[in-house]
Amino acid sequence: AEHTLETIRTLMERSQRYEHLSGYSGLVAGGLALAGSAALAGHWLPVPADAAFAIVWTTVFILAFATNAVLTANRARRRGEPVWSRRARTVTLALLPAFVTGVAISIPLARTGQLQFLPAVWLTLYGCGALATSFFAPRSIAALGATCLVLGIASLLVLPGWPLLTMAVGFGLTHVFFGFSVLVAERREEREQAFWAAVEQIK
Repeated sequence: AEHTLETIRTLMERSQRYEHLSGYSGLVAGGLALAGSAALAGHWLPVPADAAFAIVWTTVFILAFATNAVLTANRARRRGEPVWSRRARTVTLALLPAFVTGVAISIPLARTGQLQFLPAVWLTLYGCGALATSFFAPRSIAALGATCLVLGIASLLVLPGWPLLTMAVGFGLTHVFFGFSVLVAERREEREQAFWAAVEQIK
């Protein structure tokens, strides 16, 4: 009876949560952020620093977004669910205010040449957006959002002159750790499902 109640509770929670996020998305996003930080630190692009900053982080965002979209769509199809579901729209709407605010703040900071503050601002708003979706997404998103929010605020107050460190740690390492944790949780869930399927066959 206890197992049955736990199963019912889990199914009710899953029916309200967006479960299509892939751990590989976190690994790719984190890897891209680390690569972008390394490219800027090593001055790999033969262009002025401001132009290199814009090119690198625009490229990182586009690649990370595209990869996440593809992996999320594939995961939804494997689960037999629509890609653009009601829960997907809810998560998107929860993220939208933080994203729009980030774009709005980035424009005047870029115009005034204060690019060193942008990574901390992005990280802070990203944390706010992730926390906003944590009501509909897995609990790991809440942990990711809280971590990014704390790191973003700390970077604004303590390390405003270290934008590459902010990007490497805040977006790079946190997403790599998030990706690994999600993959571990997925493997654990698959083993549990296989175990109970075997139990049902025995019955």
